[in-house]
Amino acid sequence: MAELQLRGYLIAHTAEFIRERLGASEWASVLSTLSPELQGVLSSQVKHGGWYAMSHLTELNRVTTSIVCKGDSARAQQALHDCGRYVAGEATNTFLKMLLKMLTPNLFAKKLPDVFRRDFSSGRLESTLSGRTLTCRYYELPGFEHCAPLSSGFAAKAFEGMGKKIEQFRIKDWSLEQPTVDGTSFELTWSD
Repeated sequence: MAELQLRGYLIAHTAEFIRERLGASEWASVLSTLSPELQGVLSSQVKHGGWYAMSHLTELNRVTTSIVCKGDSARAQQALHDCGRYVAGEATNTFLKMLLKMLTPNLFAKKLPDVFRRDFSSGRLESTLSGRTLTCRYYELPGFEHCAPLSSGFAAKAFEGMGKKIEQFRIKDWSLEQPTVDGTSFELTWSD
């Protein structure tokens, strides 16, 4: 089976998030420890719409959990959520920002699986809406570590673009020891 592929913007913006968290000097030190393949990708112009191996994002996520968060589970979950928010914020251009203001939570929940299929070569996302809580479950994503906390941040940023206030997010079936299991999920609750 071929390795899961993802769009380049996810790699580029995740690297930017880590660089901002660590600072230029520590990032340069970390960069030298990354795999030659990832170093090659990051040293070139990452094509935001291009397809790249999931292993590159996994390696960057491990930098976030081990170096940025020093292996602390609560800090890692929050940092991964923040990374998802950062990626969504960087990826949302002016047109999309205007579109988000017109989007409703119900329509957003219905469209999330399509957005997921646009950005990942395989796997499955199921999203449901109950009142003011969005639940997203992920399946068939070998190698996509930490998909639930990252995605919760991505969705939170979208809801904020709709003018909603995020009250809380919860990640289920996730830990640093088991970063992804089939059915891992997040719940996001908001208010107007």
